[in-house]
Amino acid sequence: MVDHSLSEARLTELFTGLVVESLAVKQDFGTATVGCRGCERTLASGDRVRVAATCYEDHSWEIEGVYCGDHAVDSVAGTMGIRAEHQAVVEAVLESTGYLPPDGNFEADALTLGAVDVVDYSPTSDGY
Repeated sequence: MVDHSLSEARLTELFTGLVVESLAVKQDFGTATVGCRGCERTLASGDRVRVAATCYEDHSWEIEGVYCGDHAVDSVAGTMGIRAEHQAVVEAVLESTGYLPPDGNFEADALTLGAVDVVDYSPTSDGY
């Protein structure tokens, strides 16, 4: 069997600069904030957070939840359950670095992930 897992260095690279926006997570571009999935506390640039994400069809990472320090998550299994896709929990600092969404309206203060550390990772093969 071929190992298709991602290294910690590659995961760090993939998550660094990732915009904090997905089908499951919406940030407020006007105030450059996002809510904690555990308590709805408002998080902003400079806050250290934990982020749960899954890689849709081995193509794009989708954030499933952003959590403050009081509700930090430690494992893929405990946060979203193991599925047959790449999944990860990372710790990161929210950064206000901007984002150009597909609609073409540049969001100058949009939150992205910086100073990324991998907390837990589940490769696709773990879900079979």
